Order: sequence, then C-alpha cells, then structure tokens
Amino acid sequence: MPENSAIESARLPFWPRLLPGQDCLLCVGACDEVVCASCARALPTTEHACSRCAAPVALAGWCGACVTRPPAFDDAAAAFEYRFPVDRLITRFKFSADLAIGRWLGTQLADRVRCLARPDVIVAPPLAPERLRERGFNQALELAKVVARDLGVPLRNRGLRRTRATAPQPGLGREARCANLKGAFACGADFRGLEVAIVYDVMTTGATAVALGLVLRSAGATRISVWVAARTPDPQDPGS
Repeated sequence: MPENSAIESARLPFWPRLLPGQDCLLCVGACDEVVCASCARALPTTEHACSRCAAPVALAGWCGACVTRPPAFDDAAAAFEYRFPVDRLITRFKFSADLAIGRWLGTQLADRVRCLARPDVIVAPPLAPERLRERGFNQALELAKVVARDLGVPLRNRGLRRTRATAPQPGLGREARCANLKGAFACGADFRGLEVAIVYDVMTTGATAVALGLVLRSAGATRISVWVAARTPDPQDPGS
C-alpha cells in the first residue's frame, strides 16, 4: 500500500496499545515503534517554515506576522504540521495518556532539532495544579524529558509555575489566546546568561511561547527557542 494511502486508511481513534513491537498505530503493520518507518516518512511536514515562528511560508525567511510584530522568542522549529494523522496521535497522547506516543513524538522532535544550535537548558510550560490532577501528567514535560535526554541538554523546570488556571486554548483566536495566557506563568529561577529551548506539543498562534518567553526573558534568558511536536498550518485558525 502506498505510504499516503496507508495513512489515509488509518484506524483512528486508536485501540489501546498493548506491548511494544506489535502494530503500527497508523497502518497496523508489524513494527518495533509506535509508528512504522514508512508511515513516519509520510507524516505531514512543512517544506518552508518561518525561521522565527515555524509557520508555513512560501519562501525561506520570516513570515509577515513576525516581521510586523516579532514574538518574544528568537526562533522555532516543529517536527510535523498539525494535520491528520498527527493531530490524532497528539490527541491520543494528550487526552488518553498514551505515553508511548509521547515518547515517540519526543524522539521525532529531537531528530528534527538535532542539527540546530544546542541551548543551555530545556524547559516545558507548566500546567496549573488543577489541570495536572485532571490529566495526571504534563504532556509538554513528557516531550521535554525525551528531547533533553536525546540531545544531552539539561531539563530545568524547577522554578517555573502557572500562576492561575486558564481556559482551554482550542477555539480561541489569536488575541483571545494571548489575553488568556497573559500573566499565567511565573519564574522563581535564575536564567541569566542562558539560552533556553521551550518544548511542548502544539503551537497554533504562539501565545504559550510568547507568555513563557516573556517570563524567561525577565529571568535573564539571552536566547529563547521554541521546539514543538507540531505546528498548525494556519496560525490564524482558532479551531486547533
């Protein structure tokens, strides 16, 4: 079966994963990974991405939004575009606690950024205590653990916290997302002179990265990169 056809016919939502080395979650073929190599190669990626925010662009360089209003971070990279079936993989990881998918996504992200300059430390956006109790884990932190381990970069989340619970971001437009996250993060740690990479699951408008980037910059970070498992193809789309 051609790669794209295999993905389009994927059985989603997925059955619970049993033991390692059974079936690819997309084409149900035998493999030793969550997703087989053929399906992984066919997953959607961005041919040309804005070097500042990782949004799809026609030509290499900055997108119009970053030229007009540079965000509070210096560069960004994404392993995939947030389209089918990547969106289903991330949903399964995030809301069904399929940590095997999270580990696989983390390795894919680490491979994507391996050629980039190494930061001094990696961080992940913290969850509010209520959300953490509800979900049972911080999906961004799980990704960050894998990326930090694979790249040999220290993970340093101690001192970062959510100051308040926020409304879910999906369904909100750019301005609403920014307002929702304004002042939502705080930092009690010292990042003076450090280059920092923020790792999390999906970037849509970049509101999370901007809010956390401002806090890290205030704590002394000299350069802030954003590394995500997936980037929405249309940053203006509030549905993601």
